[in-house]
Amino acid sequence: MQTTINASLNPYFVTGTLGFEELAIALVANQFNPSILHMDFLKMSGMIPSDWELQKQPILTATVSQLVFKNGVSLVAQPRSVTFTETIDPKNENALKIPELVRQFVEKLPNSDYQAMNINPKIIVAFPAGKDIARKYIVQKLLSPGPWSHLGVAPIQAAVNFFYQLERCKLFVNLNEAQIQQPDQQPLSALLFSGSFNYEVANYTAGERLQQLKLRLESWSKDLETFRQIVTNTFLGKQDSPFSGK
Repeated sequence: MQTTINASLNPYFVTGTLGFEELAIALVANQFNPSILHMDFLKMSGMIPSDWELQKQPILTATVSQLVFKNGVSLVAQPRSVTFTETIDPKNENALKIPELVRQFVEKLPNSDYQAMNINPKIIVAFPAGKDIARKYIVQKLLSPGPWSHLGVAPIQAAVNFFYQLERCKLFVNLNEAQIQQPDQQPLSALLFSGSFNYEVANYTAGERLQQLKLRLESWSKDLETFRQIVTNTFLGKQDSPFSGK
């Protein structure tokens, strides 16, 4: 299924292509109530500064809570997880707010029976030079062409999942075709790379889990850089890169 992306994200340029980056950090816990995620609690606990403003009305129900702030940070809570998401500013990625927000969240809610933390970078690479480059990259370069690729009356769309066992954790990578919508312009063909560095802490004692979460959280920039290298060098290397115009 093709993903549609709004071009209002902060762009960067790589070898003549337009791209976007996003980072999400998800906490998985057995004892977490989504209704606790509201502005009063976050501000009174000191987790967020008093000057943070909502971009739109919050969603607050028994099963899901969502807060979207004007500074680009969003929080989504469900019965067993809370996810913190932020668009990366390529000119100042060290100013990301969610790593510190996650650290404070864990400290303020230490008894949530945490099970895991996932550091989830997302990279979108667009190709202004051709509308079908992303699709051809997936179905012609990554996959071996065959009868499966010629069924139906329209060009096939495909998504690919990869699993890697790294020394420090498991890494899941999803590759999907996307389109970037631009105001008053034709959509851009794009590749959407979604990663998830999975750190499980369920086997530690309750006290050790908090320390492990903080320790893993400190590696967010390392994980982001690792993911960038995988996307740039492993998937879009010079020999097989759609940038080459082959």
